[in-house]
Amino acid sequence: MDIALYSILSLRVAMAILFGFMLGFEREITGKIAGLRTHILVCTGSAVFTLLSIYGFKYITAEGAAGINDPARIAAQIIVGIGFIGAGTVMRQGSNVSGITTAATLWMSAAVGMACGCGMFFLGAIATISTLIILILIRNFERKFLLNRIFNVRHVEISFSCPTESIDEIHKIIEKNFSTIERIKKKPRDDNRVSMKINVATKKTITTVNQIFSTIDSLSSLEILEVQE
Repeated sequence: MDIALYSILSLRVAMAILFGFMLGFEREITGKIAGLRTHILVCTGSAVFTLLSIYGFKYITAEGAAGINDPARIAAQIIVGIGFIGAGTVMRQGSNVSGITTAATLWMSAAVGMACGCGMFFLGAIATISTLIILILIRNFERKFLLNRIFNVRHVEISFSCPTESIDEIHKIIEKNFSTIERIKKKPRDDNRVSMKINVATKKTITTVNQIFSTIDSLSSLEILEVQE
């Protein structure tokens, strides 16, 4: 392989990393189960498999044997293989299912990686930007015009601190009482406590939410606010 080919391979992998970072960053800051590293690896892995399909096997020859280089054979398996990773992000709690959007974003991340592997950077950029627009703008549209108006859902931010050993108990209480958890942020403190900020979407009133958390004796500095978006 010559220097020109090395440059092509490096550029395509680098672009896959960039686009995977952009998709993963949105999932990371919204506190989803598959975030920055997962999307970067899926996007980059798809690009590498695509590059192997195009360039790899034409250099593998056997004496006295002739074959046909079919770039689509390995690349086609990416579409099937990404389903197993996406399925791992989908969780069911009673009648509620979460993680489907993240699974779809991983699927799109694989598609963007394949586009980069083929050298179609414009297509990869358009797909990435379109996905971010859908994830951000459509989410806000759903919250303002669909969930809030049709189902009377309110968005609540709960801030508190608790001992480190109480985190599992608090997570169970949250999962029991709130089916839609939008974001969870944790920040360790020096006094063996953790500061937490949780955003949930719920039909419960602020008074009811306050009563749920007031029963937890280990909490301190409890603050509950309704977020107006």
